Amino acid sequence: MTQYKLFAACPVYLEDLLEEEILALGGSVEKRTRGGLSFSAPLDFIYRFSLRTRIAGHLLLNLCDFEMEGPEKLTEQISRFDWQSVMNETNTVSCRSTIKKSRLNQKMAALKLKDGIADYWREKTGSRPDVDRDDPDCHFQIHIEEDRKVQIYMDLSGDSLSNRGYRLDSGRAALRENTAAALLLRAGWNSISRKGSVFLDPMCGSGTILVEAAMIAGNLPAQLYRNHYAFLQWKDHDQDLWEDCTDEAEAEWKRGLDQIPRIFGYDQDRHAVAAATENIKRAGLEKHIHVEKRALADFVFIEAMEKAPGGLILTNPPYGQRIGDKGSLYSLYRELGDLARSEQFAQWQMSVISDDKALIKSIGLRSSRENRVMNGALSCFLVHYDLFSFKDQKKNGDRDKKDAREMEWSEEGRQFLNRLVKRRKHLKKWMKREDVSCYRLYDADLPNFNMAVDVYEEKWIHIQEYKAPSSVDSGKAEKRVEEARRILSALFEIPGHQVFLKQRRRQKGQDQYKVLSTRGERFLIRESGQRIWVNFSDYLDTGIFLDHRNIRRWILENSDEKSFLNLFSYTCTASLMAAAGGASRVVSVDSSKAYLNWGQDNFSLNKLDSRNYSFEKSDSFQYLRNCHDRFDLVFLDPPTFSNSKSRASVFDVQNDHAGLIHLCMKRLAPGGVLIFSNNYRQFVLDPELSEEYEIEEISSWTVSEDFKGKKNGHRCWFIRKGQMKE
Repeated sequence: MTQYKLFAACPVYLEDLLEEEILALGGSVEKRTRGGLSFSAPLDFIYRFSLRTRIAGHLLLNLCDFEMEGPEKLTEQISRFDWQSVMNETNTVSCRSTIKKSRLNQKMAALKLKDGIADYWREKTGSRPDVDRDDPDCHFQIHIEEDRKVQIYMDLSGDSLSNRGYRLDSGRAALRENTAAALLLRAGWNSISRKGSVFLDPMCGSGTILVEAAMIAGNLPAQLYRNHYAFLQWKDHDQDLWEDCTDEAEAEWKRGLDQIPRIFGYDQDRHAVAAATENIKRAGLEKHIHVEKRALADFVFIEAMEKAPGGLILTNPPYGQRIGDKGSLYSLYRELGDLARSEQFAQWQMSVISDDKALIKSIGLRSSRENRVMNGALSCFLVHYDLFSFKDQKKNGDRDKKDAREMEWSEEGRQFLNRLVKRRKHLKKWMKREDVSCYRLYDADLPNFNMAVDVYEEKWIHIQEYKAPSSVDSGKAEKRVEEARRILSALFEIPGHQVFLKQRRRQKGQDQYKVLSTRGERFLIRESGQRIWVNFSDYLDTGIFLDHRNIRRWILENSDEKSFLNLFSYTCTASLMAAAGGASRVVSVDSSKAYLNWGQDNFSLNKLDSRNYSFEKSDSFQYLRNCHDRFDLVFLDPPTFSNSKSRASVFDVQNDHAGLIHLCMKRLAPGGVLIFSNNYRQFVLDPELSEEYEIEEISSWTVSEDFKGKKNGHRCWFIRKGQMKE
């Protein structure tokens, strides 16, 4: 097994905590330096460490060490390294440097690293990789010491590991996540929490300490919410091993949630409370953390007295450096001391961080110990107080409620139920993080339940049964479907009439527009702040394609002051997002008057009533041929097959997409983007299109978590006008 030479960087004064993490995960530490540790470990350690570390900022792979022959020779020496062993020519790069006693400054050292990489590839292929300072594929770093020792690293983390992914609003002067975790570990929260004790931050700000406290108490993998690691572009990356490690981490997260004690946060600033509430929600921990607006001066923590005689107070009060006037802070620190001395906090401990010893002394308590810690660029003290000793607490009783899993089902039905429960738990954190209320729960995962199950607002279930082959006994298939309906009704605790069933088969001709029922019953759902009408009974589809939610969100965020054309617009949900995003003009084109009326109802529902929005009943080919306008954004999501009455021939997306795209590009304004998507599983994009246009497949991010690897996922491309090739 290959052993990689690694360096884990961390804030100063936290090296011992980082070493404990590395040793606990099976790494072998070779050298501890100021701000990090050198060690060796195999590939699976890199993945497990990246998912779990609470302290590290970056994980660096040591590529090579050498003696510098002189600043003028450095670029040439760098170009001698086999860069092909760690990256591809097409990867974008960024370069940074650290310097110790060198004639080169940081900017010049980073430039020489970039030039050395470029020279290597220019010599090998005749071209060079592009630099991308904002979002590169590969991050490289050079360290030079005394103009002699040179070390080159590949940053396997990319963005700092302190950015867990749950924090949108960090508030003013907020702690970094790894610093907050370090404070908790220094305060002994990892052992205190195992006693079931309560945690309290009376000045919680944006809630970073609260979230990290919950993660430590449950031993939850700290990095599970990160959506990108730089090692995904590394040549040695093993996707299968990575997926195994993430599955293991997700299982740990699920097990750990039950271990989290009660955690409370308060702040007198309503904006801070709002930010904390949102961050906690994104972390999927709102059931475990209570946040409330409350001033320290009138603080009465009844919860502590009534429910848990013991706990930890840890807080990061203002220092007077960035927030507040230092002269007025002495009374705040005295109030904190008065609070800690009150009877309600008998048997508790308290830790406070500040950069000013005078402020700390105004707390008026005798400290038991203290640590040094860096809060950004500020050198601070973390001071600990033993208020009272802890007492044993009674264990919580079993609070599990009876649910669908305790009911009688067939053996096949129980397998189906177990799959639903597992899938629902898997998607729960993602749904909260992305604010998703309608999602694909199941898609033919088990052979005996050949159906897709979509959940809407946790109130309605839409089942699409795939047509079974003639070899399957129709009676057995019908019983399975009926049991599936009852299982879903029990699992979601909704009445049976809120579970809708349809049979899904390949649509031919006008069948795609065929009315299945005439109930006309509509239901309101929400997406990205907009309200949308759906119908579960009258048509095969419900009025919204759930797998396109990421595309619609992109349109919402990128349509301000732009003209937008939506072809094969269906119920105009993409048009709705463009209008809500501030588009200057929105045109929706569809051959079905019923769907266009539905779209207009969606616009009215969201109070979007403007002359700048038009709904055109037309075949999309015909509209494009007759149209003379230009659009900044064009959304093209054609059906796989269609023989609309307005067309002389059947449309086949594989055979006809190139001609359709050419027509769209004629209507695209300079600098505009065509968003092309389809759901045909065997689809192959015409290679000649790439000779005329700039084409970028974006399916990796437009396909959201609930549709990854599923039967009815889509593929999607950005297509822009490019230079005609001779």
